[in-house]
Amino acid sequence: MFTDTHSNKIGWFLDKELGTLAGVRCAVLISADGLLHSRTSSIDQDEGERYAAIASSVRGAARTYSEEFAGGGLRQVVLEMDEYVCLITQAGQNMLLLVQTTDADADLATIAHQMGELAVSVGNGMAVEARKPVSDEQAAG
Repeated sequence: MFTDTHSNKIGWFLDKELGTLAGVRCAVLISADGLLHSRTSSIDQDEGERYAAIASSVRGAARTYSEEFAGGGLRQVVLEMDEYVCLITQAGQNMLLLVQTTDADADLATIAHQMGELAVSVGNGMAVEARKPVSDEQAAG
């Protein structure tokens, strides 16, 4: 069943809290395993799903790096491209919040602060259970 990940309550909230912030191109709320939960209206469903899959992979690699080299845990991933910056941060249990800026000169301190405020204010509401593998018996029905 198709679900529009913008028309849900959190999609609307992302628009209000991050989508109107100067320097933000889009914001996406993602489960840690890569499923799109919500997105700003500035991107469509397909683009949101691509962000979700890539962000989950990037975060997984960064978390592994932290574990391998005693980083003490992962707080945020910052990807700085020539044209823009992408921030990925924890936003509730098993949830990630990604924000892509409009350009490389965006005010990252303000954007990161707003991301943190959003994660704290609605973090519990955004928490999801980690998906567990389905056993052969469960799959058989």
